[in-house]
Amino acid sequence: MKLIKTIITLSLVAVLASCSESVPEKVDANNQSYDWKKWECYEFGYGGKYLFTIGYIPELPTIDGFSPGKLFLKDSDSAIDTVYRLNGVQHYWNWGDFQIVIDSDGTGRFYDFTGAKEGEERTSREVYECTSSDLEKFNQFMESIW
Repeated sequence: MKLIKTIITLSLVAVLASCSESVPEKVDANNQSYDWKKWECYEFGYGGKYLFTIGYIPELPTIDGFSPGKLFLKDSDSAIDTVYRLNGVQHYWNWGDFQIVIDSDGTGRFYDFTGAKEGEERTSREVYECTSSDLEKFNQFMESIW
């Protein structure tokens, strides 16, 4: 039984480590490279597949409460520029007519405001499980198994 647990654990570590291997540890902005605070987001539910990485650059100054952010979609080589803000305990990223919100429990939601009127509310179109660290996701998964 111990051997089976070890094999499963090593397999999971390999899978989680490979999920976002194309996402850089540093991001470029203003012709410089910066560390960034990022979240890995997965399909909601048991064993969800990796979908995207989103984050912001805390080293850069905020403008009216917004920081520069980046979104890396699965299988994409380039980032989408976003603006980030923290509102209470929720993290918000906006670009164009779109928004991703991550709650303090790691639940992420995607909103499409295309064609919305000023102040119009929309229901989220997608829900994700997000974590600010691969290790956190791994630990949660392992706890659910054992």
